[in-house]
Amino acid sequence: MSSTAAVAKLHRFSRTLLAGLLAAGLFAVSAPARAQKKDDIKLSDKAEQKSLSVQVGENKTIPAVDIKQYSEGIPGIAEVRPTPDGKRFIIVGLKPGTTSLLLIKNDGSQVNYSITVATVAGALPVTELKALLEPYMGVQVRQIGSQLFIEGGVNTKEDAEKIKQIAELYPGQVVNLVTVGTGAIDRKVNIRIDFFFVQYNRLSGYAFGVTYPTRIAGIQGPPAVVRSTFGYDFVAKTGTANAALVDQPLPGLDIASNHGWAKVIKQSTVITTNGNQAKFDNGGELNFAITSGLQPSIQKITFGTEVEVTPRYDPVSKNLEVKVKADVSDLTPPEGTSLPGRNTAKLDTLVYMKLGQSLVLSGIRARNQRHNIQGLPLLSRIPVFGVLFGSHSDQEEDLEGAVFIIPSVVESVPKSSYDMVKEAMQQYDGFSGDMDDVNSYQKAPPAYQEGGAPAAAPKKTP
Repeated sequence: MSSTAAVAKLHRFSRTLLAGLLAAGLFAVSAPARAQKKDDIKLSDKAEQKSLSVQVGENKTIPAVDIKQYSEGIPGIAEVRPTPDGKRFIIVGLKPGTTSLLLIKNDGSQVNYSITVATVAGALPVTELKALLEPYMGVQVRQIGSQLFIEGGVNTKEDAEKIKQIAELYPGQVVNLVTVGTGAIDRKVNIRIDFFFVQYNRLSGYAFGVTYPTRIAGIQGPPAVVRSTFGYDFVAKTGTANAALVDQPLPGLDIASNHGWAKVIKQSTVITTNGNQAKFDNGGELNFAITSGLQPSIQKITFGTEVEVTPRYDPVSKNLEVKVKADVSDLTPPEGTSLPGRNTAKLDTLVYMKLGQSLVLSGIRARNQRHNIQGLPLLSRIPVFGVLFGSHSDQEEDLEGAVFIIPSVVESVPKSSYDMVKEAMQQYDGFSGDMDDVNSYQKAPPAYQEGGAPAAAPKKTP
């Protein structure tokens, strides 16, 4: 072999070796871009946060250079796969929802993608959204353009938070406008709520036997038979003394008995627009002068009815939800003091019903019985003969009450219907026996004549 051929052969071998080394070097450079999936990566507090939105069936790409590991969040919402060259990630939307993608770079830093998958544009989830919102009264879904709006109001913060979570299932498509306490689906509807507070009371008692005075002599107090007063004037140096017989010192016969009953009904009617709170307060206040030591003051005792109601009515399903807060109080005769007492009944509830239904919101039933013996010690307790040495009394009281609620929808009356009723009542007031003058309604249907309903018959003048 000549030297020239040997040199050429050496050059070919060098080029082959150099090409192999370059290929190996390129592979070593591109190998880190082939990120490896790892599910146990923990998110760092210093991770860079980014967001990405895709639709179901849509795919988007993000850079994968300088990424050595990655971890997916909730599976099944979006598919994450690297490209064959390892330079990019392909994100494919599978179903609506929210997931995450955590990327770990070669230097250890992290990038966290929040991936939101929405339904296909143009196919808004109206049916799904209405099904999820069905349990909540006073809420409706309205479509404006390419967006859905959840409107209305709920009674509790818990319900508002749940509706917020439902709206977050459809990012970019659903806007949540639900508020707590106000905002009904149809404010043009007036709701009337009637409350009936009914109470029955029966009282009976008797007292039979011989009454004896509890004190023969004394200087003060109602039980005293003889009441004495003494006084002395230090200027005139004169004194006075008086004694008065204020009670019968002899025994008396007690044959008193009582029996009676009472029934009380209070009605409160509140009218408000659908979804708005209405307050009703009806009662009074009594003022009493009170002296404590040397300082006079005024004691106020209030009584009456306080009602707060928030109705929510769905015209489509005819369902009604009513939040009620009521406080009812009545004055009672004073016992032992100069100030009267109060009987109170309070109610705070949320009820669900169909339109036309009525409910008993609360009820109370009480029965009291008292027996008292007053007379000479020991002798008044002798069976049968004890009535000769004392007075036996017995008292019974039965009480029963309930609170009823009756909701209804107030519908406006068309002017034509109002005029027809007004005309009929005027003819009723002026009727004198002539049937020819009576035209309380149109005998022919409106389509019978051209131009709509026929005019009312003219009144006859005497």
